[in-house]
Amino acid sequence: MKKNILLYSALLIFGLVAPFLFPAFKLQISFLWILIILAMTWDVQGGQMGYNTFGNILFFGIGMYLCASIQIGMFFPLAEWTSSGGEKTFVHTPPQYFQGFFLGLILAGIVPALVAALIGYGILGLRGHYFAICTLGLGIAAGEIAGGIELIGAGQGMTTPPWPKGIGDTELRSEFFYYICFILVIATFVFLQWAYKTRFGLVLNAIRDNEDKAEAMGIHTMRYKIIGWVVSAFFVGIAGGLMGNMIGYIEPTEVA
Repeated sequence: MKKNILLYSALLIFGLVAPFLFPAFKLQISFLWILIILAMTWDVQGGQMGYNTFGNILFFGIGMYLCASIQIGMFFPLAEWTSSGGEKTFVHTPPQYFQGFFLGLILAGIVPALVAALIGYGILGLRGHYFAICTLGLGIAAGEIAGGIELIGAGQGMTTPPWPKGIGDTELRSEFFYYICFILVIATFVFLQWAYKTRFGLVLNAIRDNEDKAEAMGIHTMRYKIIGWVVSAFFVGIAGGLMGNMIGYIEPTEVA
């Protein structure tokens, strides 16, 4: 227990001071936090529940597009923005940028979670490699569908709102996104560690060990499988919203 506390404390301190120790790598370390979030949320299905999923990229992409679309659509015509040169025609003020950004992040978590709940009943009835192949198809299909929607730029992709002028340079932008990513990775870790210590975590492990026996004991396994996917989708969607803003450009096939 003491070793864990020391380890967590060291990681927390490192995360807080890393932008100052490695100022040239703030963006790269931010990407590292995003990848850690993807790994932790994949572990809900792949590790704790024993369901190897390749479909979480669907929620990542939804979060990307949704966050950017909310940021733009709150103040400007989205279709004109995604047309050639639209991001140069419209300029966000600092209040507009941050209002759209935080509302976009909230919806980037909620909407993918709802999508996971809706499709969960159909997909989570599959097991083993059938489930894995189905989720792989989800990611590929989502990329093709996004590539055909003109409103979000279709195959050419879309740019996300640039950092507003008058509130600092690119260094401030990098630090802002770094700490948002760091806060999200801490929130994801704390929530999942708490969840694994509850009945939820025990049921996921029971499903992994022997799902048929778990059902025979009266456990509603489908309910817990869907809840696990919803939790993953929530955090992955927010991570997608952050990633889209950090890289500044969303391209459907690259995401898929």
